[in-house]
Amino acid sequence: AGYGVCHVPSAPGCHRVTCVTWRPRGTRGQRLLGHGGPQLRVPEVAVTPGDRYRLRTEAAGTVHLEL
Repeated sequence: AGYGVCHVPSAPGCHRVTCVTWRPRGTRGQRLLGHGGPQLRVPEVAVTPGDRYRLRTEAAGTVHLEL
């Protein structure tokens, strides 16, 4: 599970969109024990410019969308 932001095309038709995702980086113990990892208390911070710099994150993969 992770968070990602991508732009949705406004033009009509079929589109392929790639969304790069990330997740908050948990403590070493959370990563070793696989407790699901931490979640954002305020998910809006994921899309607010300037707020993400304080987060420790790691890549969570890529999602390919066909719209």
